[in-house]
Amino acid sequence: MPKLIDVLTDLQIKNWHRSKTPVAKSDGGGLTFTVSTAGTASWVLRYRLGGGRRKEVTLGNYPDLSLEQARVKARAYRVAIDELRDPAEEKQISKRSKLKEWRISDLVADFRSKRLIEPTYAANTIKYRNYDIDNVVLPKLGRRPVTEVTSVEIVSVLDSSKLTWTMAKRTLATISKLFDHACGLRVIAANPCTGIKISAIHGDRPPIRKRVMLTEDELRLLLPDASAHIGMENAIALKILLATCVRGAELVKARKEHVFLDRGSWWVPDGSVKTRSGFLVPLAPIVVEWFRELFALSGGSDYVLPARTERRRRRFGGDIHAGETTLWAAINRAFHRHAIDIQKFTPHDTRSTAKGHMRNMGISREMSEIALNHTLKGMEAIYDVREEIPERRIAMQKWADFIADCELGPKTAHPSNVIQLRSAR
Repeated sequence: MPKLIDVLTDLQIKNWHRSKTPVAKSDGGGLTFTVSTAGTASWVLRYRLGGGRRKEVTLGNYPDLSLEQARVKARAYRVAIDELRDPAEEKQISKRSKLKEWRISDLVADFRSKRLIEPTYAANTIKYRNYDIDNVVLPKLGRRPVTEVTSVEIVSVLDSSKLTWTMAKRTLATISKLFDHACGLRVIAANPCTGIKISAIHGDRPPIRKRVMLTEDELRLLLPDASAHIGMENAIALKILLATCVRGAELVKARKEHVFLDRGSWWVPDGSVKTRSGFLVPLAPIVVEWFRELFALSGGSDYVLPARTERRRRRFGGDIHAGETTLWAAINRAFHRHAIDIQKFTPHDTRSTAKGHMRNMGISREMSEIALNHTLKGMEAIYDVREEIPERRIAMQKWADFIADCELGPKTAHPSNVIQLRSAR
């Protein structure tokens, strides 16, 4: 008895598509209408080539490809199968052939849609990758065929762009990621960035700025009058940065819902972290009070440090956190006005300051590294998976108490410690 073909109807197809329920219904001759668990409807042709194992090829999505159009396409494929040609393989060859015609602008579009997305990359990384693409890659290489770009051309692009050493290194990394994507798509066989060294183009890396550790005397000069010099919100933020050892961007992006004042804890989510791995920060009682002050100053915003200008709120469509350079700019302005009479520092130097003082207090190297959310090495990193670490809370309590004491100002002799000396008679 011959197998039935063309057994489905348009009404059945429409009903299955509308219901979004996963199905696989045969129209005969291997043509199958499917609806995935995600609700995507498509046409698939299932076949065997020369009596081998069963294979399948996707003809297209419904309703872009109607029932009648799917039948026409299936008949054409069956002819190819009778001639021992493999439709799935021919489709891949055709796809690769079209990819070979791609220009860099086409590759960029595909890379952005598939790779430059969270959580594949952190938000900041996406921002910088897009900056490199928009300002260097597309202007210099956008119209070039992907298969024709050579390492010599990439070196020329980096050299002619007049970038700093650090920016050139980052841009090279962005271009390399782009060509890694091209290799994955099999547009090219090898990444032309392989072997390119920024040191060969721009010489050795310039000396990295040495991190600053503010001394106790400097903290006692800075903190008491910080509100007058950099503003109340910035002054509180500076104390919290010091006490929690987080990065500036992690505090700026903090949402109130992640700060648990009653438990003395703050959860920094994956998307706010440089390493894209969220972590728990223990808050000493004094730090909880500083957070309460910021909550009160922030009004109805969802953020601990909300945007302070209407322009920024309009730009981002409403409630948004303060800019990542806001605190740095306030500190910089204070230095320019000569309002702060200590060594110049940036918000990131709060971490090196915390690290140095913790070590001076006798806090172990391991615990000070954990306080800065640095990854532990070796077996310790594998087996110690605690989020709440009592030793860290004790260490950060000790450090926060030190900051609070420094806020009282320079040390003065307490009367009870002064021994009055009488002259000999």
